[in-house]
Amino acid sequence: MKKHIGKQLENAVRASEWSITALAQKLNLSRKTIYNYFENPDLEEYIVKRFEHVLHVYILQGNNENGSVQETTPIHHQYHTEGSAQFWKDKYLDLLEKYTALLELKKD
Repeated sequence: MKKHIGKQLENAVRASEWSITALAQKLNLSRKTIYNYFENPDLEEYIVKRFEHVLHVYILQGNNENGSVQETTPIHHQYHTEGSAQFWKDKYLDLLEKYTALLELKKD
C-alpha cells in the first residue's frame, strides 16, 4: 500500500517544535497551502525536501512502519565536501532563505 505523503508531512510538522504559522513564514507559504499539502497523498519531492530542510527530519526516507519520522542532524553538518551537488544545493537554499528574509525586512 502506498503511503500518503501529505500525512507523513503532517506527522513530521506536528512532531516538531514549529507552529504552522512560523513554518509558513519560514517557507514563504500561506498556512492554507501547508494544510493543502497535508491533504495531498502525492506531494512532489521538491516540496517535501523544503520541509525536511527546515524541520531537520527525513520524511520520504527512513520512516518506520507507524509513519513516524527520523530526526537528522542539521543539513549544514551532513555534507562536508564543497564538491558535492548536495552541498551546493543546501548552500543555495540557505542563501535563498536569507535573501527572502532581507526582502521581507525591506518591505517593512
